[in-house]
Amino acid sequence: MTFKNLNEACDEVRHLREYGYQLAGTWSLAQILDHLNRSMQMTVDGADFTFPAILRPIFRLLMMPTLRKGKPSKLRGKAPQPLIPDPHADEETVAKRFYELAERLMHPDTEFAASYPMLGRLSREEWLLLQRWHIAHHLSFVVPEVSRTTTTSKH
Repeated sequence: MTFKNLNEACDEVRHLREYGYQLAGTWSLAQILDHLNRSMQMTVDGADFTFPAILRPIFRLLMMPTLRKGKPSKLRGKAPQPLIPDPHADEETVAKRFYELAERLMHPDTEFAASYPMLGRLSREEWLLLQRWHIAHHLSFVVPEVSRTTTTSKH
C-alpha cells in the first residue's frame, strides 16, 4: 500500500469506515488514527523526545531508501510514549481529526518542524513522504471488507 498524497490516505480511511474492515493487528482503527494524528501533529509542532544523536544518521541511512520506495520497513519497535494511542479513542472523533491534519499538512503555507526524532532534519517533502509511508504502514493492518476497485467500478 502506498499513497501519492495525503488525500489518497483520507480516501482510504473513508472507504474503510464506509464499507467495513477486518483488523490484522492489535490496535483498533480508532487507535491507529489516534497514533497517526499524534505523528502528523508532531510534523508541525515538533517532538519533546528524540533518539540519541549517534543513532539518527544510522536510522536515516536505513529508513530513507525504504520510505522513498514505499516498501515496508524491517525495523520494528514500540511507539514512543507520546505517540501511543488512547485505548478508548472514539473513531468518529479521530477520523475527523485525521482529515483535518492531512489537509493542514497539504497546505503549502503550513510550516513543518525542522527535524524528526529518529531521522534528524527533514525537508517538507521528506516530512510528507514520512507521513504517507507511516499512514500506509499502519493502514496495512486494516483490511477492507470491499476493495476500493470494486466500489469505484460501480460508480
